[in-house]
Amino acid sequence: MPRSNIARRYAQGIFQLAQADRDLDAWRTELTQLEALLQDDVLRAAFANPAVTTPRRMELARGLAPELRPETQNLLRLLIEHRRTSEMPAIRREFERMADEAGGIVNVALTTAIELDEAEKRRYEKALADRLGKTVRLEYRRDPGLVAGATVQIGDRLIDGSVRTQLDRLRQQLVG
Repeated sequence: MPRSNIARRYAQGIFQLAQADRDLDAWRTELTQLEALLQDDVLRAAFANPAVTTPRRMELARGLAPELRPETQNLLRLLIEHRRTSEMPAIRREFERMADEAGGIVNVALTTAIELDEAEKRRYEKALADRLGKTVRLEYRRDPGLVAGATVQIGDRLIDGSVRTQLDRLRQQLVG
């Protein structure tokens, strides 16, 4: 999934603040709460309505989540003022990625043509951890369209070892 430059900038600011305060876990919790708050149907309708003023939007949001810390309230205010509340899921994901990276954790999406048993999943996880020199958090997916093989997504990098891709390349060579 492409990362938004807007989300990345907000997440970077939050991450720097969280690192300075040595409070990454609290921020993870706060951002999750803020994301859930901004999914509220009533609040979303109010934010979409141009007749609802920015101060009224803030009042509605604060009323639904008075437990948020002042720093999170300030983030909420910025998102509302700049009409960026829809970026909150991407901001939270980007923050999570930064926090994981700082903790030596890399998120990897492994897609295979067949279902893997637990031993195979552990083998992939160990091989990737050894290769990357980091703790690996694997997300497993199954896509029969790959025919055989696997794809590995690490951040913006895709390693495609699927038979589908090999067949596509062969087709292109034969045609072109």
